[in-house]
Amino acid sequence: MVVSKRIKSAGASNPPAVTPRGHQQQSQPPKVVVVWGKYFGPGDLADWQRLMADLGFSEQFISKNQCRKALKSVWVNIVDFLDDVKEGRLPHRFDNASQLSAYTRKTNNIYPRRLVPKGSPLRSLLAGIFNSRRRHGI
Repeated sequence: MVVSKRIKSAGASNPPAVTPRGHQQQSQPPKVVVVWGKYFGPGDLADWQRLMADLGFSEQFISKNQCRKALKSVWVNIVDFLDDVKEGRLPHRFDNASQLSAYTRKTNNIYPRRLVPKGSPLRSLLAGIFNSRRRHGI
C-alpha cells in the first residue's frame, strides 16, 4: 500500500477559510460595514437618537424600542444614507420596499445581510431587496 503525502510548494497560499454556511471568509469586511460601525458606534440610546435625527425625524425618542417601531416605516438605502450623513444631507427616503428594492438592485448599493450585528437598527432598516415582500427575517 502506498501512502502519498501532499507537499505544499513554496509560495503557495492557504485557501480562504470557509464558514459553516459555505461562504468564504473575507479578511476585510466590505467598506459599508466598516463605515456603519464607525457611524453607529456602540449602539446606546444616544446613537439610536442620532440615527433617528439623521433620518429626518423631529420627535425625541426615549427608548430604542420606540426607534425600532418608527424604523418599520422607513425605506432608505444604507450606503446612500451613510454618504448623505457624511455630506450633511437629509437622506432620500423611498415610499415603499419595491421602490427601494428596484433602486438598490440597479445601483448594487447593498449592505450584506449576513453581517448585520445583533441588536442593530439595520435589522429594522434592511428590506428584502431580492424579495420586496420580505422586510425582516434576517
